[in-house]
Amino acid sequence: MMKKKLQINFGELGILYALLIFWLILIVFSPNFRNISAFQNIVREASFTGICGVGMTFVIISGDLDLSVASQVALCSCVLTLLLPQMGVFPSVLLILLLGAALGTFNGILIARMKIPAFIATLAMMFGYRALAQIVNATPVVVENRLFKLMSTSYLAGVPVPFIVMVICGVIGTVILRKTALGRHTLAIGNSHEAARIAGISIPRTQILIYLMVGLFTAAASIMITSYLGSSNYGMKDGFEFTVISAVVLGGTALVGGKGSIFTTAVAAIFLATIKSGMDAFQIQSYMQRIIEGVILIFAFSINGIRAYVNDFLVKSRSRRELDERRRGSAAGA
Repeated sequence: MMKKKLQINFGELGILYALLIFWLILIVFSPNFRNISAFQNIVREASFTGICGVGMTFVIISGDLDLSVASQVALCSCVLTLLLPQMGVFPSVLLILLLGAALGTFNGILIARMKIPAFIATLAMMFGYRALAQIVNATPVVVENRLFKLMSTSYLAGVPVPFIVMVICGVIGTVILRKTALGRHTLAIGNSHEAARIAGISIPRTQILIYLMVGLFTAAASIMITSYLGSSNYGMKDGFEFTVISAVVLGGTALVGGKGSIFTTAVAAIFLATIKSGMDAFQIQSYMQRIIEGVILIFAFSINGIRAYVNDFLVKSRSRRELDERRRGSAAGA
């Protein structure tokens, strides 16, 4: 029993072990990673992906995707930089969180009430939200508010504030996923729509709430990204949605739905940021970086298939060994 438990934990935390091994390799082979500032930069960069990944973990557990999060980041950022000079930091941040929740809710309505497949609905809104961002602000806007910029550039006891925000978001997401009806319904829908329906779960309502959460956490990520960059533009974070999805899937959340972990999503986000930082440190050409990122993306989307193949191989090997042992036992008895 203990052996089985250890095997399960190793499978769930494999991305954490991979991250620690990768960090060790970088420390040994690159002087740049023998300074704490390198890891501070890594976890800060990973935090943006991790915050957005909290909501994305929910939607992928439910068996869907959201391809519009990068465009939501751009739209929220453009609106935010317009609000800051007029309203100040806290009212602007609150309104952006409400805007993100509204964008996510709209996606959820398209999927749950209009019965549009999630891939099509969020792909359409990926273009729609990006166009709205351009309408709101066609040129880059520089943030002048010093307090707002400190949100992502400051430290608390040596820890970057965005990382602390990611941890808080992760704890909130984990509590919702593991301790609330919404979390249980999300897991149930991911396992089987039909079984969830028979159990009395309102699938449309749950889907709308899930996408509301995606929009809320995406808006939070947008706030931190805008604070860190000190500016906004409608083209920012192009392709960010694939980084977030890669982190969620590398963290062990099944693309087919039904299981997932926000903790491992956060670890995978740090792992991806470490790879990017490592490639920069070793001065790998930008085109090679894109190739490597593409390979990682392919691996992320195929990881569940790889796991299934390995598990099937191990089960068949165990069955063959047991059959051989029974045959040898029968032959010895004869």
